[in-house]
Amino acid sequence: MHKYIVIFIALHVGLFASYITVCKNCHGKNFEKRALGRSKIVKNLKKEEIRKRLNYFKTSNSIMKSYASSLSEKQIEQIAKIFGK
Repeated sequence: MHKYIVIFIALHVGLFASYITVCKNCHGKNFEKRALGRSKIVKNLKKEEIRKRLNYFKTSNSIMKSYASSLSEKQIEQIAKIFGK
């Protein structure tokens, strides 16, 4: 039983890390860039703003929809906690 929990956690962390790598392609290694030269700088955003923006992007007609639409509420919360102020 414990073996399966460890495998699940490892896969979950790995998937989250690979997803964040995709984010870094546009937002920068430390989330210090304006994606496409016009987004807000993620590292300067508060947790609540990150949550709101990702939830908005899930249904928006923007380039971010393709990334945000697959995020669960739990993943959005994790991203906000890790990268928000």
